[in-house]
Amino acid sequence: MKKFTKQALAIVTIAAFAVAGCKKGSDGSFDRSTGAGGPFTGADSVIVGNISASRTLSPGKVYKLKGVVYVTGGAKLTIKPGTVLTTGDAVNYKVDPSSAVVNAIAGVLVITKGASINAVGTPSQPIVFTSPKASGSRVAGDFGGVIVLGQSTTNRATAPQIEGLPKYDENGVALGIDITYGGSIPADNSGKIQYVRIEYGGYKLAPDNEINGLTLGGVGSGTTLDHIQVSYGADDAFEFFGGTVNAKYLLAIGNDDDDFDTDFGFSGNIQYAIGLKDPSSTHSTSGGVSDSNGIESDNDGTGTTASPRTKPTYSNFTLLGYSTTSTALRAGNRWRRNSDLSITNSIIAGYNTAAEFQSGTETSATPGGFNNNNVHAFTTVFSPATAVSLTGSTNATSTDANPDAFVALGIRGTRTLSPFYTTAVAGTYNFSNLTPRVAGSTKGAVLTANLSEWTSGWVQFAPQTSID
Repeated sequence: MKKFTKQALAIVTIAAFAVAGCKKGSDGSFDRSTGAGGPFTGADSVIVGNISASRTLSPGKVYKLKGVVYVTGGAKLTIKPGTVLTTGDAVNYKVDPSSAVVNAIAGVLVITKGASINAVGTPSQPIVFTSPKASGSRVAGDFGGVIVLGQSTTNRATAPQIEGLPKYDENGVALGIDITYGGSIPADNSGKIQYVRIEYGGYKLAPDNEINGLTLGGVGSGTTLDHIQVSYGADDAFEFFGGTVNAKYLLAIGNDDDDFDTDFGFSGNIQYAIGLKDPSSTHSTSGGVSDSNGIESDNDGTGTTASPRTKPTYSNFTLLGYSTTSTALRAGNRWRRNSDLSITNSIIAGYNTAAEFQSGTETSATPGGFNNNNVHAFTTVFSPATAVSLTGSTNATSTDANPDAFVALGIRGTRTLSPFYTTAVAGTYNFSNLTPRVAGSTKGAVLTANLSEWTSGWVQFAPQTSID
């Protein structure tokens, strides 16, 4: 979106503002003062409870999600281009109705089974879910997250409950909302999410029970997912619990845990995806060591051989850790617990270990599933190097202390640029940093042939200082 000075905004009519969409104040907060161009009639709209009848949200207001908002009963939530949604007041909930412990949660949107979302932005007017705080003060967890639950297949015997959500109000009374997912409809359609940004999301309900930036439970292949950015979340950027949904043009920046996480029988195709780690962001740990990965995948939590087996098909990924070695990150890929896999035409670099194959995956996955990738690690490229996923495959590898030349991304004219992202360079970082230096390259997410898909205006590399 375009940025306007306060003086210019002061002369814009309320009607024109409603068409152009909502703006933050000069400090990046949602300023509704006269100096910011207001006051605006109904400038803020609080959404609370259940949306049980189809509803449309339009730009011109900032929609504040009070507590957890559920779309239920087959309703469709339509969100128009340029609309901003943020965190409203927290609501108290309980995980255990008999416990005195309450969880204060806000800023969470849940599309339940049978309901749908039609969040279709445009390159110049993306839909934004974000922190309500001013520039410079935003942190992971300011916003809750977006959760979509569908009726596609999983490898669970009974429909599981999605993680991160409570079932009871603060008095221990059941909310009466079905927060399970999965079924027998591979082509299930939960709607469309296109040209959308989700910033500063995440909530930890309990250990290993968190809300991600975008959580997809049992979502079917009839659903459309493309051009989605998740930045600075407190857990995973994208997590797929089972399902068959396909996606393309996904971007994860500075998230705490995994950029892309799959389990419970997910079997969709994802192409053109970027994961960028930021040394200044938080990073998850497990057992006192980093658990922050580019990709993580499990068949299930205990590594059974339940069917359908988790097997994401990934192509044209760019997964970048740091430009120098660090214990803050774990692995570019972590394939474990009997997950199968297919990843091709991708670039993985800047992690101490590039790809781990563990807990059954190293012997039971499809032979040659990890193929035709450019793979860098500071210490260990493949662990173990005998993993069956490498059988018959061909990958270019490197353990250079400086991965820049091997990665071969980042060019502006005749000048080379570093592809590695940090908060310090966020203001000048753009897709030139991720453009291949070798003409005609077919590896990674950003190619000459699809550059316009990335550069059309929907991406924000500096969400901390963004005022639009």
